[in-house]
Amino acid sequence: MNISTVTTKGQATIPEEIRRFLNINVGDRIIFLDPVKDKKQAIIQVLSQSNIVDSLFGSLKTNVPYADMKTVREKAGLELGKKYNVKI
Repeated sequence: MNISTVTTKGQATIPEEIRRFLNINVGDRIIFLDPVKDKKQAIIQVLSQSNIVDSLFGSLKTNVPYADMKTVREKAGLELGKKYNVKI
């Protein structure tokens, strides 16, 4: 069993055995998922620096429809034209 003490700032050290098992490295981020209400338990998930963007994919919802590359390029061109006062 691995035990860690919580400091007055709410910090705790993750024991070395657990860091190795979860492959936690310096700079990695940890998400504390919703706790189980009837039990004093919570789940942690490790987000390594290399996969943080991939792990957040789809977490933001939008009602804006996906635009194809041609449309995106046209809109970007129009906005750049406005920015630099170019007449098309």
